[in-house]
Amino acid sequence: MLDLGRLALWAALFFACAAAGFLFLGLRWNREDLQRNGYYAVYGLFLATVVAAAVLLQAFLTRDFGFRYVAENSDASLSTFYRVAGFWAGHQGSVLFWLLLLAVAAIMLAVADLGRLERLSGGAVGVLAVVSAVFAALMVFDSGSNPFLASEPGTVPFGLNPLLLHPGMVFHPPALFVGYVGLAVPFAFAVSTLLLGRADRLWVRRAQKWAVFGWLFLSLGIGLGAWWAYVVLSFGGYWSWDAVENTSLVPWLTATALLHSFTLYKARGLYKRWALGLAAATFWLTILATWTTRTGLISSVHAFGQNPVLVWILSTFLIVAAGVSIGLIVWRWRAFASHDEMESLLSRNFLYYATNLLLTLFAAAVAFATVGVPLLMPDRAVGTGTYDAVARPLGVAVLALIAVCPLLAWRRTEGAQLRRTLVLPVVTTALSVPLWLHLGFQSNIWGFLGLLVCGFAFGAVIQFVLRTARRAAGPGRSLWSGLVRAFTGSRPRTAAYIAHLGMVLVVAGLLGSSVYKVEQSAILTTKEGETATLNGYTLTYRGTSESGGQQSSTRAVATFDVTRDGEALGTVKPHTDVYPMSGAAVRAVILGRPFEDLFVVTDEPFDATSETIALRIVIFPLIRWVWIGAILLCAGAGVSLWPVRQRQEQEARAVGPAGADGATA
Repeated sequence: MLDLGRLALWAALFFACAAAGFLFLGLRWNREDLQRNGYYAVYGLFLATVVAAAVLLQAFLTRDFGFRYVAENSDASLSTFYRVAGFWAGHQGSVLFWLLLLAVAAIMLAVADLGRLERLSGGAVGVLAVVSAVFAALMVFDSGSNPFLASEPGTVPFGLNPLLLHPGMVFHPPALFVGYVGLAVPFAFAVSTLLLGRADRLWVRRAQKWAVFGWLFLSLGIGLGAWWAYVVLSFGGYWSWDAVENTSLVPWLTATALLHSFTLYKARGLYKRWALGLAAATFWLTILATWTTRTGLISSVHAFGQNPVLVWILSTFLIVAAGVSIGLIVWRWRAFASHDEMESLLSRNFLYYATNLLLTLFAAAVAFATVGVPLLMPDRAVGTGTYDAVARPLGVAVLALIAVCPLLAWRRTEGAQLRRTLVLPVVTTALSVPLWLHLGFQSNIWGFLGLLVCGFAFGAVIQFVLRTARRAAGPGRSLWSGLVRAFTGSRPRTAAYIAHLGMVLVVAGLLGSSVYKVEQSAILTTKEGETATLNGYTLTYRGTSESGGQQSSTRAVATFDVTRDGEALGTVKPHTDVYPMSGAAVRAVILGRPFEDLFVVTDEPFDATSETIALRIVIFPLIRWVWIGAILLCAGAGVSLWPVRQRQEQEARAVGPAGADGATA
């Protein structure tokens, strides 16, 4: 089976190169027969990759520890669920999984275009074939990236990393990979349309759904990773500005700007160069994320070890991708002029431009601090305080722009219209003040101002919905009927309502849980009745018990009763898991409440014989808003992707063009 896997990788590389050759020659000479042959080669790429993936998956399911990769990421005690997750748990398997996703995207485009043989789609599939060839070459020519190596005789299975034994971490990596591949498709269409010199809207129509799809899964992946870090890593947070975390956030920022640019390009022919540049930058940043994770040149708790071959291959790929993208955009610069006039700062045109600019600067600042500083100034390090000082104001500013943008008119908003538009946001801002004061958020003025902006943005989203509903209702109809039409009409506009509301909750949750976080450590003796207190919470120790766990681990559980101001709230059980192969790991527990979480973890491992427990208690205000907001962001993207009947969309456009009323964020 190992030989079959290696042969399948060689076949995937051959078919990827053949597909790229046929498709680009067909594009150059306008030959449909070559393009068709290129699509047939894509079929071969897909089949070869499926065979390779099936061989590896079968090895995990049958516990074939003759595969070195399987022995390193599995053992006989793992459940089927976690054995499947072992496929992408390590470097080698995740590269194969990424190649499989690229092959799936390529064959979907090829099958859809086989009947019409459109040059634009042919060029896009050719670009995906080139990217696929790079990933196949990684596994073929780098033994450290090949999942089909044999184990040494007598190898003892190591098992899955205990930190990965959580549903969030099972789904987090594939969600990111799906997002990255989804965002590779707009790049592929951008390159193709640049090669053809076509400045029309066709490439945007072909790429837009893929961009939303990629953004959805990238949002899901980042959210799952943050949730996993919060409940499993037990460091007392969900985002540590680690290098790998940062490089997954950066393409999300540019992809958010790309979605807005696509909406304007498609609806009004604006921001053509922005769309091309952001499509290229987003793809390049996904490869930068891969480079950061897999070369080991940037220090990160999530990165793999250093690999010189990977450094050369991925660095070369980054340089070539940047050079080709910049060269093509410069070559076709004049052809993609769009005359983005801005008559007034109080216009939707300007706010879209400002939003794109801030998101791009945000991404560039985080990318430079994460990758540029360690490479150019290795004796310096960017701390979390610096990241927070940049991210908080930029995040709040972007939220305000995204929320207000749909409320303004194109070109210019008159003073009277602006005053009417902003009444409701100002009211919701004022109404939010008692809530923030009740929660004690007046202790930090900058955080308080940021939360006021969140209150303003919430009102802006409601105003966006109500304005559309009034227009939809028309004369003689109730507002309720207008609301129904507003939510069941244009999919992009409905998606904008949901996603923008999600963004409000995410930003408010991030501010509350970071600026107003309260933490305290205490060392308790293991005597029943010992207590620790924080901000009115009292934890009372009740005892320690032990039991068995996954991968032959031993679990020690400390039980605490929790009260606040004399009211019983429940029980928390922080615990330590000890694994035979990888040692001890502490696990946090969380007691959730509507406006805050009580997070409890031990700073050091313990067992039933321990005389003391080093306890750490953290209060995270509004943290649950982050998770709810992330769900709404993904739901908004899902609504945008949901198919709609043509008649329904025509009725929605009669209410007002989607480009006039909003854009999917």
